Amino acid sequence: MKMYSILLVLCMTSYSLSASSTLDGTCVNPTTLSFIENSLTNISDQLKGSSCSSDGATSEGLTGLLQLALVKELAKDYKDKSCDKEERRLLKSINASITNKIQSLQSQVSSLSSDLNKLSQLLAKHVNVTLDDLSSPLLSSCDAILSKWPNSPSGYYNLADVNGHSRHVYCHMETLCGKGGGWRRIASLNMTDPNEKCPTQFRTYGVSACGRPVTNSGSCVGITFPSRDIKYSQVCGKVIGYQVGRTNGAAAHHDSKVIYSAYIDGISLTHGNPRKHIWSLISGYSGIAFSGCPCGSNNPKSVPSFVGSHYYCEAGNHNTAASYTTLYSSDPLWDGKGCGSTETTCCQRTLIPWFYRSFGYSTTDNIEMRLCCDQETSDENISFGQYEIYVK
Repeated sequence: MKMYSILLVLCMTSYSLSASSTLDGTCVNPTTLSFIENSLTNISDQLKGSSCSSDGATSEGLTGLLQLALVKELAKDYKDKSCDKEERRLLKSINASITNKIQSLQSQVSSLSSDLNKLSQLLAKHVNVTLDDLSSPLLSSCDAILSKWPNSPSGYYNLADVNGHSRHVYCHMETLCGKGGGWRRIASLNMTDPNEKCPTQFRTYGVSACGRPVTNSGSCVGITFPSRDIKYSQVCGKVIGYQVGRTNGAAAHHDSKVIYSAYIDGISLTHGNPRKHIWSLISGYSGIAFSGCPCGSNNPKSVPSFVGSHYYCEAGNHNTAASYTTLYSSDPLWDGKGCGSTETTCCQRTLIPWFYRSFGYSTTDNIEMRLCCDQETSDENISFGQYEIYVK
Protein backbone atom coordinates (compact mmCIF):
# COMPACT_ATOMS: atom_id res chain seq x y z
CA MET A 1 0.00 0.00 0.00
CA LYS A 2 2.90 2.33 0.64
CA MET A 3 3.95 1.88 -2.98
CA TYR A 4 0.56 3.15 -4.10
CA SER A 5 0.79 6.12 -1.77
CA ILE A 6 4.18 6.98 -3.19
CA LEU A 7 2.76 6.80 -6.71
CA LEU A 8 -0.09 9.04 -5.67
CA VAL A 9 2.29 11.53 -4.16
CA LEU A 10 4.39 11.48 -7.33
CA CYS A 11 1.31 11.99 -9.47
CA MET A 12 0.10 14.84 -7.29
CA THR A 13 3.55 16.40 -7.27
CA SER A 14 3.74 16.08 -11.06
CA TYR A 15 0.29 17.63 -11.39
CA SER A 16 1.15 20.43 -8.98
CA LEU A 17 4.23 21.34 -10.96
CA SER A 18 2.37 21.17 -14.27
CA ALA A 19 -0.57 23.14 -12.92
CA SER A 20 1.73 25.91 -11.77
CA SER A 21 3.22 25.93 -15.25
CA THR A 22 -0.27 26.29 -16.69
CA LEU A 23 -0.88 29.33 -14.56
CA ASP A 24 2.23 30.81 -16.09
CA GLY A 25 0.77 30.24 -19.55
CA THR A 26 2.68 27.02 -20.42
CA CYS A 27 0.66 24.08 -21.77
CA VAL A 28 1.35 20.45 -20.84
CA ASN A 29 2.07 17.84 -23.47
CA PRO A 30 -1.19 15.97 -24.26
CA THR A 31 0.74 12.65 -24.42
CA THR A 32 1.86 13.13 -20.81
CA LEU A 33 -1.72 13.77 -19.73
CA SER A 34 -2.91 10.56 -21.37
CA PHE A 35 -0.15 8.59 -19.66
CA ILE A 36 -1.09 10.02 -16.23
CA GLU A 37 -4.77 9.23 -16.77
CA ASN A 38 -4.03 5.64 -17.77
CA SER A 39 -1.69 5.18 -14.80
CA LEU A 40 -4.30 6.54 -12.39
CA THR A 41 -6.89 4.16 -13.78
CA ASN A 42 -4.57 1.17 -13.15
CA ILE A 43 -3.82 2.39 -9.61
CA SER A 44 -7.52 2.80 -8.97
CA ASP A 45 -8.19 -0.80 -9.95
CA GLN A 46 -5.43 -2.06 -7.67
CA LEU A 47 -6.60 0.12 -4.76
CA LYS A 48 -10.11 -1.19 -5.06
CA GLY A 49 -8.83 -4.75 -4.92
CA SER A 50 -6.72 -4.18 -1.79
CA SER A 51 -8.94 -1.85 0.17
CA CYS A 52 -12.13 -3.88 -0.04
CA SER A 53 -11.43 -7.28 1.65
CA SER A 54 -13.90 -9.70 3.12
CA ASP A 55 -13.54 -7.87 6.43
CA GLY A 56 -14.59 -4.52 4.86
CA ALA A 57 -12.75 -1.37 3.77
CA THR A 58 -9.56 -0.40 5.57
CA SER A 59 -8.79 3.15 6.58
CA GLU A 60 -5.68 3.19 4.43
CA GLY A 61 -7.62 2.00 1.36
CA LEU A 62 -10.33 4.63 1.78
CA THR A 63 -7.72 7.34 2.14
CA GLY A 64 -6.01 6.14 -1.03
CA LEU A 65 -9.28 6.18 -2.96
CA LEU A 66 -10.01 9.72 -1.83
CA GLN A 67 -6.52 10.81 -2.86
CA LEU A 68 -6.97 9.10 -6.21
CA ALA A 69 -10.35 10.74 -6.83
CA LEU A 70 -8.82 14.14 -6.07
CA VAL A 71 -5.87 13.58 -8.37
CA LYS A 72 -8.11 12.36 -11.22
CA GLU A 73 -10.37 15.40 -10.87
CA LEU A 74 -7.39 17.73 -10.87
CA ALA A 75 -5.94 15.94 -13.89
CA LYS A 76 -9.25 16.26 -15.75
CA ASP A 77 -9.41 19.99 -14.96
CA TYR A 78 -5.84 20.38 -16.08
CA LYS A 79 -6.52 18.62 -19.37
CA ASP A 80 -9.39 21.04 -20.04
CA LYS A 81 -6.82 23.81 -19.79
CA SER A 82 -4.34 22.05 -22.02
CA CYS A 83 -2.94 23.09 -25.36
CA ASP A 84 -5.47 20.96 -27.24
CA LYS A 85 -8.37 23.07 -26.01
CA GLU A 86 -6.55 26.35 -26.64
CA GLU A 87 -5.57 25.22 -30.10
CA ARG A 88 -9.14 24.18 -30.83
CA ARG A 89 -10.44 27.57 -29.70
CA LEU A 90 -7.81 29.39 -31.75
CA LEU A 91 -8.46 27.25 -34.83
CA LYS A 92 -12.21 27.84 -34.48
CA SER A 93 -11.62 31.61 -34.33
CA ILE A 94 -9.27 31.52 -37.33
CA ASN A 95 -11.74 29.39 -39.28
CA ALA A 96 -14.56 31.86 -38.61
CA SER A 97 -12.35 34.78 -39.71
CA ILE A 98 -11.31 32.96 -42.88
CA THR A 99 -14.95 32.13 -43.67
CA ASN A 100 -15.96 35.79 -43.30
CA LYS A 101 -13.09 36.93 -45.52
CA ILE A 102 -13.97 34.34 -48.17
CA GLN A 103 -17.59 35.51 -48.19
CA SER A 104 -16.45 39.14 -48.50
CA LEU A 105 -14.10 38.26 -51.36
CA GLN A 106 -16.86 36.30 -53.10
CA SER A 107 -19.12 39.37 -52.93
CA GLN A 108 -16.37 41.63 -54.31
CA VAL A 109 -15.55 39.16 -57.08
CA SER A 110 -19.24 38.97 -58.02
CA SER A 111 -19.48 42.78 -58.22
CA LEU A 112 -16.25 42.99 -60.22
CA SER A 113 -17.48 40.28 -62.56
CA SER A 114 -20.66 42.29 -63.22
CA ASP A 115 -18.65 45.45 -63.98
CA LEU A 116 -16.28 43.55 -66.26
CA ASN A 117 -19.23 42.05 -68.11
CA LYS A 118 -20.70 45.52 -68.74
CA LEU A 119 -17.32 46.81 -69.89
CA SER A 120 -16.91 43.80 -72.16
CA GLN A 121 -20.29 44.45 -73.77
CA LEU A 122 -19.43 48.12 -74.28
CA LEU A 123 -16.06 47.31 -75.82
CA ALA A 124 -17.59 44.63 -78.03
CA LYS A 125 -20.14 47.14 -79.27
CA HIS A 126 -17.43 49.65 -80.22
CA VAL A 127 -15.37 46.92 -81.86
CA ASN A 128 -18.40 45.90 -83.92
CA VAL A 129 -18.93 49.50 -85.05
CA THR A 130 -15.26 49.87 -85.98
CA LEU A 131 -15.12 46.59 -87.89
CA ASP A 132 -18.32 47.42 -89.74
CA ASP A 133 -17.01 50.86 -90.65
CA LEU A 134 -13.93 49.22 -92.16
CA SER A 135 -16.02 46.99 -94.41
CA SER A 136 -18.96 49.26 -95.35
CA PRO A 137 -19.64 52.95 -96.12
CA LEU A 138 -20.11 55.42 -93.27
CA LEU A 139 -23.65 56.00 -92.13
CA SER A 140 -25.12 59.45 -92.70
CA SER A 141 -26.84 60.18 -89.37
CA CYS A 142 -26.70 59.49 -85.65
CA ASP A 143 -30.21 58.08 -85.95
CA ALA A 144 -28.97 55.52 -88.49
CA ILE A 145 -26.21 54.43 -86.11
CA LEU A 146 -28.72 54.01 -83.29
CA SER A 147 -31.03 52.01 -85.54
CA LYS A 148 -28.21 49.65 -86.53
CA TRP A 149 -26.68 49.41 -83.05
CA PRO A 150 -29.51 50.14 -80.57
CA ASN A 151 -27.22 50.17 -77.52
CA SER A 152 -24.83 52.78 -78.90
CA PRO A 153 -23.87 55.32 -76.20
CA SER A 154 -23.76 59.07 -76.63
CA GLY A 155 -20.38 60.21 -77.91
CA TYR A 156 -18.38 61.08 -81.00
CA TYR A 157 -18.88 59.17 -84.27
CA ASN A 158 -17.87 59.51 -87.90
CA LEU A 159 -20.71 60.27 -90.33
CA ALA A 160 -20.77 60.72 -94.09
CA ASP A 161 -21.98 64.08 -95.42
CA VAL A 162 -23.89 64.45 -98.70
CA ASN A 163 -20.58 64.52 -100.59
CA GLY A 164 -19.31 61.30 -99.00
CA HIS A 165 -16.79 63.07 -96.78
CA SER A 166 -16.25 61.86 -93.22
CA ARG A 167 -17.46 64.18 -90.45
CA HIS A 168 -16.57 63.70 -86.79
CA VAL A 169 -19.69 64.65 -84.82
CA TYR A 170 -21.26 64.29 -81.40
CA CYS A 171 -24.33 62.02 -81.25
CA HIS A 172 -26.83 62.19 -78.39
CA MET A 173 -28.34 58.71 -78.23
CA GLU A 174 -30.82 59.28 -75.39
CA THR A 175 -34.33 60.62 -75.91
CA LEU A 176 -34.69 64.36 -76.55
CA CYS A 177 -37.89 66.36 -77.09
CA GLY A 178 -39.89 63.15 -76.70
CA LYS A 179 -38.67 61.96 -80.12
CA GLY A 180 -36.22 59.20 -79.25
CA GLY A 181 -32.44 59.30 -79.55
CA GLY A 182 -30.00 59.63 -82.43
CA TRP A 183 -29.61 63.43 -82.35
CA ARG A 184 -26.58 65.24 -83.77
CA ARG A 185 -25.38 68.21 -81.76
CA ILE A 186 -24.53 71.23 -83.90
CA ALA A 187 -24.14 73.87 -81.15
CA SER A 188 -23.72 74.16 -77.39
CA LEU A 189 -22.64 76.78 -74.88
CA ASN A 190 -22.79 76.90 -71.09
CA MET A 191 -21.46 80.09 -69.56
CA THR A 192 -21.42 78.56 -66.07
CA ASP A 193 -18.34 76.68 -67.29
CA PRO A 194 -15.33 78.90 -66.51
CA ASN A 195 -13.66 77.70 -69.71
CA GLU A 196 -16.49 78.98 -71.93
CA LYS A 197 -16.48 82.42 -73.54
CA CYS A 198 -19.08 84.43 -75.43
CA PRO A 199 -18.79 84.25 -79.22
CA THR A 200 -16.76 87.25 -80.37
CA GLN A 201 -19.71 89.13 -81.89
CA PHE A 202 -21.49 89.33 -78.52
CA ARG A 203 -20.90 91.46 -75.44
CA THR A 204 -20.10 89.67 -72.17
CA TYR A 205 -22.31 90.50 -69.19
CA GLY A 206 -20.30 89.72 -66.08
CA VAL A 207 -19.04 86.18 -66.51
CA SER A 208 -22.22 84.25 -67.24
CA ALA A 209 -24.18 85.88 -70.09
CA CYS A 210 -23.74 87.15 -73.65
CA GLY A 211 -25.71 90.01 -75.25
CA ARG A 212 -25.76 92.61 -78.02
CA PRO A 213 -22.80 94.99 -78.25
CA VAL A 214 -23.53 98.61 -77.30
CA THR A 215 -25.67 100.26 -79.97
CA ASN A 216 -27.77 103.43 -80.31
CA SER A 217 -30.54 101.74 -82.27
CA GLY A 218 -32.44 98.52 -82.64
CA SER A 219 -30.38 95.67 -84.05
CA CYS A 220 -29.90 91.95 -84.46
CA VAL A 221 -26.63 90.11 -83.82
CA GLY A 222 -26.36 86.54 -85.02
CA ILE A 223 -24.28 83.39 -84.97
CA THR A 224 -24.40 80.57 -87.53
CA PHE A 225 -24.32 76.89 -86.61
CA PRO A 226 -23.11 74.89 -89.64
CA SER A 227 -24.89 71.70 -90.67
CA ARG A 228 -21.60 70.37 -92.07
CA ASP A 229 -23.50 69.18 -95.15
CA ILE A 230 -25.34 66.47 -93.24
CA LYS A 231 -29.07 66.22 -93.86
CA TYR A 232 -31.66 66.73 -91.14
CA SER A 233 -35.41 67.27 -90.94
CA GLN A 234 -35.98 67.89 -87.21
CA VAL A 235 -34.62 70.38 -84.69
CA CYS A 236 -34.60 70.03 -80.90
CA GLY A 237 -33.02 72.67 -78.70
CA LYS A 238 -33.13 74.99 -75.73
CA VAL A 239 -31.85 78.47 -74.95
CA ILE A 240 -31.70 79.95 -71.45
CA GLY A 241 -31.53 83.74 -71.43
CA TYR A 242 -32.04 86.87 -69.30
CA GLN A 243 -34.07 90.04 -69.64
CA VAL A 244 -31.95 93.19 -69.65
CA GLY A 245 -33.75 96.50 -69.16
CA ARG A 246 -37.18 97.27 -70.61
CA THR A 247 -37.79 94.59 -73.24
CA ASN A 248 -41.41 94.56 -74.41
CA GLY A 249 -41.91 91.16 -76.00
CA ALA A 250 -43.74 91.09 -79.32
CA ALA A 251 -44.70 94.79 -79.13
CA ALA A 252 -42.05 95.91 -81.61
CA HIS A 253 -42.12 99.67 -82.22
CA HIS A 254 -41.44 99.57 -85.94
CA ASP A 255 -44.15 98.76 -88.44
CA SER A 256 -42.33 96.16 -90.51
CA LYS A 257 -42.41 92.79 -88.76
CA VAL A 258 -40.60 90.64 -91.27
CA ILE A 259 -38.27 87.76 -90.51
CA TYR A 260 -35.18 89.83 -91.41
CA SER A 261 -36.04 92.56 -88.89
CA ALA A 262 -36.08 92.80 -85.10
CA TYR A 263 -39.67 91.54 -85.11
CA ILE A 264 -39.42 90.68 -81.38
CA ASP A 265 -37.29 91.51 -78.38
CA GLY A 266 -35.70 88.12 -78.04
CA ILE A 267 -33.96 85.38 -79.99
CA SER A 268 -34.90 84.21 -83.47
CA LEU A 269 -33.85 80.79 -84.79
CA THR A 270 -34.01 80.28 -88.55
CA HIS A 271 -32.47 78.11 -91.25
CA GLY A 272 -31.51 78.67 -94.86
CA ASN A 273 -31.43 81.65 -97.18
CA PRO A 274 -34.00 83.06 -97.51
CA ARG A 275 -34.60 82.56 -93.81
CA LYS A 276 -37.20 80.05 -92.69
CA HIS A 277 -38.52 80.28 -89.14
CA ILE A 278 -37.74 77.56 -86.59
CA TRP A 279 -38.48 79.10 -83.17
CA SER A 280 -38.76 82.48 -81.42
CA LEU A 281 -37.78 83.06 -77.78
CA ILE A 282 -39.37 86.31 -76.63
CA SER A 283 -38.47 88.48 -73.62
CA GLY A 284 -41.51 90.16 -72.04
CA TYR A 285 -41.69 93.34 -69.97
CA SER A 286 -43.17 92.17 -66.64
CA GLY A 287 -44.42 88.91 -65.21
CA ILE A 288 -47.07 90.60 -63.06
CA ALA A 289 -48.23 93.48 -65.28
CA PHE A 290 -48.04 94.16 -69.01
CA SER A 291 -45.81 91.48 -70.51
CA GLY A 292 -45.94 92.04 -74.26
CA CYS A 293 -46.24 88.26 -74.70
CA PRO A 294 -48.77 86.73 -77.12
CA CYS A 295 -49.65 84.28 -74.34
CA GLY A 296 -49.86 86.96 -71.62
CA SER A 297 -53.12 87.81 -69.87
CA ASN A 298 -52.47 91.59 -69.68
CA ASN A 299 -52.75 93.29 -73.09
CA PRO A 300 -51.14 90.45 -75.13
CA LYS A 301 -49.32 91.31 -78.36
CA SER A 302 -49.45 89.09 -81.41
CA VAL A 303 -46.50 87.68 -83.31
CA PRO A 304 -46.07 87.65 -87.10
CA SER A 305 -47.81 84.85 -88.95
CA PHE A 306 -44.53 83.10 -89.83
CA VAL A 307 -43.99 82.51 -86.08
CA GLY A 308 -47.37 80.90 -85.43
CA SER A 309 -47.32 78.95 -82.16
CA HIS A 310 -43.61 78.20 -82.41
CA TYR A 311 -42.41 80.49 -79.64
CA TYR A 312 -41.83 80.81 -75.88
CA CYS A 313 -42.31 84.10 -74.03
CA GLU A 314 -41.38 85.03 -70.45
CA ALA A 315 -40.27 88.06 -68.43
CA GLY A 316 -37.49 88.14 -65.85
CA ASN A 317 -38.78 91.33 -64.22
CA HIS A 318 -41.43 90.79 -61.52
CA ASN A 319 -42.15 94.44 -60.75
CA THR A 320 -44.78 96.56 -62.47
CA ALA A 321 -42.02 98.66 -64.04
CA ALA A 322 -38.68 97.48 -65.44
CA SER A 323 -35.38 99.30 -64.83
CA TYR A 324 -33.04 100.44 -67.58
CA THR A 325 -29.94 98.26 -68.11
CA THR A 326 -30.79 95.91 -65.20
CA LEU A 327 -29.99 92.28 -65.91
CA TYR A 328 -32.73 90.22 -64.24
CA SER A 329 -30.68 87.15 -63.39
CA SER A 330 -32.91 85.80 -60.60
CA ASP A 331 -35.51 84.52 -63.07
CA PRO A 332 -33.97 83.08 -66.26
CA LEU A 333 -36.08 83.19 -69.42
CA TRP A 334 -37.67 80.28 -71.31
CA ASP A 335 -37.14 77.68 -68.60
CA GLY A 336 -40.84 77.47 -67.65
CA LYS A 337 -40.10 78.38 -64.04
CA GLY A 338 -40.87 81.38 -61.84
CA CYS A 339 -43.64 82.66 -64.09
CA GLY A 340 -45.67 85.61 -62.82
CA SER A 341 -49.44 86.01 -62.66
CA THR A 342 -49.81 87.51 -66.14
CA GLU A 343 -47.68 84.89 -67.90
CA THR A 344 -48.94 81.65 -66.35
CA THR A 345 -50.22 80.35 -69.68
CA CYS A 346 -46.83 81.06 -71.26
CA CYS A 347 -45.16 78.55 -68.95
CA GLN A 348 -47.68 75.78 -69.53
CA ARG A 349 -45.92 74.37 -72.57
CA THR A 350 -45.31 70.64 -72.89
CA LEU A 351 -41.59 70.53 -73.70
CA ILE A 352 -40.32 73.78 -72.14
CA PRO A 353 -37.38 74.49 -71.78
CA TRP A 354 -36.87 72.35 -74.90
CA PHE A 355 -38.46 73.29 -78.24
CA TYR A 356 -39.06 71.01 -81.23
CA ARG A 357 -39.74 71.50 -84.95
CA SER A 358 -40.22 68.98 -87.72
CA PHE A 359 -40.03 70.36 -91.27
CA GLY A 360 -41.49 67.46 -93.20
CA TYR A 361 -38.50 67.62 -95.55
CA SER A 362 -34.72 67.15 -95.36
CA THR A 363 -32.21 69.95 -95.63
CA THR A 364 -28.53 70.72 -95.14
CA ASP A 365 -29.21 74.39 -94.29
CA ASN A 366 -27.10 76.04 -91.63
CA ILE A 367 -29.03 77.25 -88.58
CA GLU A 368 -28.80 80.89 -87.53
CA MET A 369 -29.48 82.22 -84.03
CA ARG A 370 -30.03 85.99 -83.88
CA LEU A 371 -30.39 88.10 -80.76
CA CYS A 372 -32.72 91.03 -81.59
CA CYS A 373 -34.14 94.13 -79.90
CA ASP A 374 -35.96 96.99 -81.61
CA GLN A 375 -34.37 99.72 -79.44
CA GLU A 376 -30.92 100.81 -78.27
CA THR A 377 -28.99 98.86 -75.62
CA SER A 378 -29.33 101.69 -73.08
CA ASP A 379 -33.07 100.88 -73.03
CA GLU A 380 -33.24 97.13 -73.57
CA ASN A 381 -31.20 94.08 -74.36
CA ILE A 382 -31.31 90.31 -74.33
CA SER A 383 -28.59 87.99 -73.09
CA PHE A 384 -28.17 84.23 -73.10
CA GLY A 385 -26.24 81.95 -70.76
CA GLN A 386 -26.83 78.54 -72.31
CA TYR A 387 -27.88 76.94 -75.56
CA GLU A 388 -27.98 73.44 -77.03
CA ILE A 389 -29.11 72.74 -80.59
CA TYR A 390 -29.59 69.22 -81.99
CA VAL A 391 -30.80 67.97 -85.36
CA LYS A 392 -31.69 64.64 -86.95
